[in-house]
Amino acid sequence: MTLHSFHVLSMLSKKHFEIARPTLPNWMTFVHWDDLHSEEQRRPSGFQAVLGGGTPIPQPVLIAPDLEIIQLVSAGYDRLDMSILNERNLLVCNNPGANAQAVAEHILMSLLYFAHRAGEAQAIIYGGQFTLARSCLMGPLLRDLSEMTLGIVGFGAIGQLFAQIAKPFGANLLYHSRSRNQVAETRLDITYSELDPLLKEADGIVVTLPLTSQTYHLFDSRRFAQMKETAIFINVGRGGVVDSYALTSALAEKRIYAASIDVFDPEPLPPDHPLLHVSTEVRERLLLTPHTAGLTHHAWRGMVQKAIDNLIRYAISGQPQHIVPSTKHTVFLKMQNESASRLDHPCDALERRGKFSARFNFESKWRIFP
Repeated sequence: MTLHSFHVLSMLSKKHFEIARPTLPNWMTFVHWDDLHSEEQRRPSGFQAVLGGGTPIPQPVLIAPDLEIIQLVSAGYDRLDMSILNERNLLVCNNPGANAQAVAEHILMSLLYFAHRAGEAQAIIYGGQFTLARSCLMGPLLRDLSEMTLGIVGFGAIGQLFAQIAKPFGANLLYHSRSRNQVAETRLDITYSELDPLLKEADGIVVTLPLTSQTYHLFDSRRFAQMKETAIFINVGRGGVVDSYALTSALAEKRIYAASIDVFDPEPLPPDHPLLHVSTEVRERLLLTPHTAGLTHHAWRGMVQKAIDNLIRYAISGQPQHIVPSTKHTVFLKMQNESASRLDHPCDALERRGKFSARFNFESKWRIFP
């Protein structure tokens, strides 16, 4: 491999890749999976990197002989076959926080939608009962955010950005995470809580957790039973964090008020998924979106460009960011962390090698000249 030739297989559809309009160096070439049609073509070789999206990467791609690195456009990596990746000692990099603004805005939209009982209000109007709307909707469920306690479960980039967005509304903010973040507590005026007390106190519960063996079905019947009957439940993390049957029962039996779900287990939703077979009344208190919370046009362009920038960094310096931890890469991560403070921008490394003259600005515009 030389910097004159770095080949990437994109698992993103060609249409979605072109929507992002990424800026690319002239030595990086892309082939799109959906352009490969024959069985022989779909056993590819000759590429050093894979750009992965939200779908599983086929085994023939993972075992391709020249593959060195998989770069994901999003933060989640639970759909990768880590056993193959570890066996082959491949690098995997995710893209944390790249769409945090869009997801945080989706959370806010969901809270306002249910706090103002928008789903029920629309059903009343379509039902020809406009004159009865006020008497049906007014009461303690028609709320301002300023009177609510919001509990955030998972306090990474999305959780912290949502707290920042929600703060001006005057809501009381709680969070739960594996570890406390006292700097963020001070900056955002937010209080750490253990999970069970948070669920009992919160009017709105926001889940941003990744899917791990510890978080699988964390929200089951017992957890929903701890929540207020007026609680709004929002999941933008991973579908497997929530037991869908338990959630459906909680909504049907009015053990919680409403739910906004952007992620599912499995995806896409099968026809017999319980959330697709709720009553008309429950649908007024349920907002389902097809894993699009973080896919605004601005967010998508930023996600793809940031992912490609990390591939550029790898191609030039050999030290990409956001490596997914694995036993095979513990030493690599230690070396990366130790050298992070000393590492120049990839373009500086490229200049030192004397192979190219490069310019970079922090709007992710690469221009590389031989």
